[in-house]
Amino acid sequence: MNNLIQVDVITLTKNSSNCILKTLDSVSMQDYKYINHIIIDGNSTDETVFIINQYNHEKKVNMFQQNGIGIANAFNVGLMKSSGNLLIFLNSGDTLVNKGVITKIVDSYIKQKWLWAFGETISLSRKQYLKRHIKQYSHWDQNLFLPRNPICHQSTIFSQKLLQEVGLYDERLTLEMDYDFNIRASLIAQPYLLYFPISYYDTTGVSSIKVFKHYKIHRELRKKYFTLSPINSFKTDSLCFLKACMRFMMIPMKIFL
Repeated sequence: MNNLIQVDVITLTKNSSNCILKTLDSVSMQDYKYINHIIIDGNSTDETVFIINQYNHEKKVNMFQQNGIGIANAFNVGLMKSSGNLLIFLNSGDTLVNKGVITKIVDSYIKQKWLWAFGETISLSRKQYLKRHIKQYSHWDQNLFLPRNPICHQSTIFSQKLLQEVGLYDERLTLEMDYDFNIRASLIAQPYLLYFPISYYDTTGVSSIKVFKHYKIHRELRKKYFTLSPINSFKTDSLCFLKACMRFMMIPMKIFL
């Protein structure tokens, strides 16, 4: 039955000639045959496009130039170009954990018939001296959204059926658009939990460094979707601010280690 399931891997990239190759290698080496690698380039001015065009791709590849601006717009271009049964975002610099992980995802989808799912992630510093294996939750609970975005998009797989109901990413958001998107998805269907790692996540991207801007937008979105008492809202805000401070202090280690 696997040959009936097409998986679209969408990669957003811009001026990433220093890291795009490892993402191309990761997708190309997958032992699952029916993969369409969709690359959305934000009008790179370095050698990113040249590297992509010269690469010996083992999978079907389509590259498109982004006409709009912003990360959310790039996500949406990817969604609109996607026609596969399943979709996963794997940005430039991120990689899949091994060559058999897409096959494992498809097998779970066929067996469990989930609408969307997410697995475990391994976050990496720039030189990969620091690694953190983010384990899966024991069970799903909507309250996991309160202190943070509990779902890493590099390890999240959406079915086309769910995407048709959720719609597009909110292009008014400069950050945390995946937090907003995941909450909307969870209101349609509970995510299925996959108890195995899916991706290595590069923590040195721009969106990972702007921790206090993340905090501010996260706070606004949390109040949009969740009703908390004043005291619980204060406690959650304080916890989130503390986490933002801790992530800020970790930035030099992520960049130099």
